[in-house]
Amino acid sequence: MSDNPKEDGEVDWNAVVGLLREGKTAEVPCATERDCVRRTTQVTRRAERKGLAVEVMRGEGVLRVEPRPASGESVPPKNAGEGTEPAGERQERREARRAERQAERSREG
Repeated sequence: MSDNPKEDGEVDWNAVVGLLREGKTAEVPCATERDCVRRTTQVTRRAERKGLAVEVMRGEGVLRVEPRPASGESVPPKNAGEGTEPAGERQERREARRAERQAERSREG
C-alpha cells in the first residue's frame, strides 16, 4: 500500500504509522539520496516513539517500510504506543539517542 505525499511534498506520517500499526507495509517516496537518508531516519524515529519496530528497504525512488517484531516480541497491538512504557526507560532511551546523535555529529565534523 502506498502512502501519497501531501501537496507540498511532505509525507503524511500519521498515515504511515497507521499502516504500520495495522501490520501493513507503507511506501514513502524519496526523490534523491538525501531524501532517502532523511526519511529513513524520520520514519524509524517516529515508529520507535510509537513503540513500533520497523524494517526500511530502499527501492527505486521509494522507501518500503515494514513492521517487524522487536527482538523476540510480537508486533504491538493497535492501541499500544505512546505512554505505555515507564518514564525512566523512556528517559534512558532519549539519552542514548542523544548520545548517538552527538557521536554522529562529531564523526561528520
